[in-house]
Formats: sequence, C-alpha cells, structure tokens
Amino acid sequence: MGWVPLNQPDSTWPLWAQQLALHPDQGWRQAIGAWWGAAWLHGSAEHLYRNLVALSLIAAIGWHNRVPAQTTLVWFGAWPLTQIGMIGQPLHTYIGLSGVLHAGICAIALHQVTNQSTTRKPFIGYLLLLGLILKILMENPWQHALIKPPGSDINVAPWAHLSGTLSAAAICLFTSVTKRLPCVKRLTRGGRTLI
Repeated sequence: MGWVPLNQPDSTWPLWAQQLALHPDQGWRQAIGAWWGAAWLHGSAEHLYRNLVALSLIAAIGWHNRVPAQTTLVWFGAWPLTQIGMIGQPLHTYIGLSGVLHAGICAIALHQVTNQSTTRKPFIGYLLLLGLILKILMENPWQHALIKPPGSDINVAPWAHLSGTLSAAAICLFTSVTKRLPCVKRLTRGGRTLI
C-alpha cells in the first residue's frame, strides 16, 4: 500500500494508514485492519522494495519446489499470528512485511522437511531452517526491540522475525497433529485433504 514517514508521529499519517498500523504497546486494543494491514505499510520506498524482492524470492522457491496450497494456507494463517506475537513489545508502532516473510520461509522449509517425495526436498528444507534459525539468533530479538542493519534506512524489529517463524511452525504442528484425527480423516478423500 506504500510507505509512511517513520520520522513523523503516526498521528500525522493519513487516517487509513493509522488504522492499518499495529500498536504493540496498546495490547489487544487494535484496529481490526491492523492484524492484516500492518504488513502492507512500510517505512520507506527501500523498505517496501526489499520486502517485495523477498516476497518474489519466496514465491519462486515455493513455485520451484511445487509447494502445495496447504502450505500457502499455513502461511496465510500465520499472518495474523505474527502480528499477535508483537503484542506487548516495547514499540508504539509496527509496520512491515518482514515477520510475515519469515513465516513464509518457515512454512516452505517445514513442508520440504516433512515431504518425502524426493531426496532433494528435505535437504532444501533443512538448509532453509538452519539459515532462518541462524538469522534470528544473530538478530537477538530477546535483547533488542529495534536494530538498524547496515545499509538500511529504517529500524528493524527482530521480534517480528521470530514471531513469524514461530507462528508458521505452530500452525504446521497443529495441522500435522489434527490431520491424523479420525474426524479430519473423514474429510480426506483419495489422499487429499479437503481442509
């Protein structure tokens, strides 16, 4: 949707942008649109373009590895959970797609690890997971609410990256467990899950 000036208070932003921004310090008192919309607001043109490039790479990885629609649904479900994971962080305003992008990589990686149709796919999944874990550990979200990476024109919220990764992992685990339940198996036809 574009970018908003982070060097100005969010009260000066257009009303639609104010309603889409997430305010972690306000707890659950958020505008409904913030659970989905905060990901589409960015702090600068460079922030937006970097996230769009990352989104394109994730889509290419998913397409190349023939990731099924169920994995896309996991990513979609992790989207609001990523924002919920930001609640209580010492930030007044959070915007950006990076947490959701981390959820997408995690969903693809876990699919590759659990899908045994080829010998190559688990390796790709483990490689993606290892890179994701190392990146999160290097960002140290437990110590820093915001970091300014070299060459970046905005601060980054490393907790969003952890939140996105954990959200996708939780949904993957939940779907893995529930698809084994008898009531869910009844909804399965010909080896393909209907939900």
